[in-house]
Amino acid sequence: MKQRLKRLFPEVCNGWDALSGYQRFERLVSLVLTLAIGGAVLVAMYYLVIHVIQLLFIQSRDPFDYRVFQALFDMILTVLIAMEFNNSIVRTMTSGKGFIHVEIVVLIAIMALVRKFMVLDMEVIDPWQIGALSAAVLALGGCYWLVRHGNSMKDAADD
Repeated sequence: MKQRLKRLFPEVCNGWDALSGYQRFERLVSLVLTLAIGGAVLVAMYYLVIHVIQLLFIQSRDPFDYRVFQALFDMILTVLIAMEFNNSIVRTMTSGKGFIHVEIVVLIAIMALVRKFMVLDMEVIDPWQIGALSAAVLALGGCYWLVRHGNSMKDAADD
C-alpha cells in the first residue's frame, strides 16, 4: 500500500518521515486541492470541447463572429488559469517551502483580470467598469512589483 501511494503521489510522500505534523497537514490539504482543481479542469475541458463543436460546427452561427471567439477564449483562459493555480499548488508541495506564495496568487489574479478584459463586450460595458478593472490591474501590478522586489531583497540578504 505504501509503495503504491509513493508511486501515485510522489509529491506528497517524498520526505514524509522528515516532515512536521503541520507540514504533513499542508501536503494533505494541497493534495485534496490538487484533486479538486484537477476535477474542475476535467469538467471544464469537457464543456470546452462540447462548446467548440457546437459553436463551430453544429450551430448555424457565423464561426468568425467575434462573440464566438470571445466565448471560446473565455473558456480556454478559464481552464488555463485553473491549470496554473493547480500547478502552483503542486510546486509548493514539491519545493517544501510552505504553502502558496503571494507572488503566484497575484500573478493568477492578473491573469484573471486579463481574461476579463479579453471577454468584455465593448458595446454594453460601462466606462466606470473599465476604469475599475484598470485600477485593479494597476494595483495588482504594484503589488506584484512590491512582492517581487521584497523577495529579491530577501534573497540578496540571504546570500
